[in-house]
Amino acid sequence: MTYDLVALVEGRPSTEDLLAGLAAAGEELGVRAVSGGAVIQLCDDENQPLVSIEVPLLIQVPGEVERMLGTAVGSVPTPAWWVEIRATARDGARELAERYATTLINRLGGQVWTSAGVRNLTGPATTSKGDE
Repeated sequence: MTYDLVALVEGRPSTEDLLAGLAAAGEELGVRAVSGGAVIQLCDDENQPLVSIEVPLLIQVPGEVERMLGTAVGSVPTPAWWVEIRATARDGARELAERYATTLINRLGGQVWTSAGVRNLTGPATTSKGDE
């Protein structure tokens, strides 16, 4: 079973923001684009996907985030950028996905919805090496 996250960020993620998230997840990981570049996957040393990250989507309609994720997410101001992140069930994948999401939230503001509930993932995004 996958572990799904949606980073609801306040600003449009730049290339630098996305690269910072990838680096925070783990610089030792492989990166590949699939689905014509609409999805980026972080892969292990055997090129097996651990985390998939979709292209950010702009949400402009007030109430749309709450309609899709439920009222537990609270009131999300729009416009907001929706960044969907999916971790496989493999060991460590969930932590990689959370480090990626935390980096985006720290850089852009916002909140994270997870398939386990709404979580506050702000704070240092510790890398797989234990660095901040």
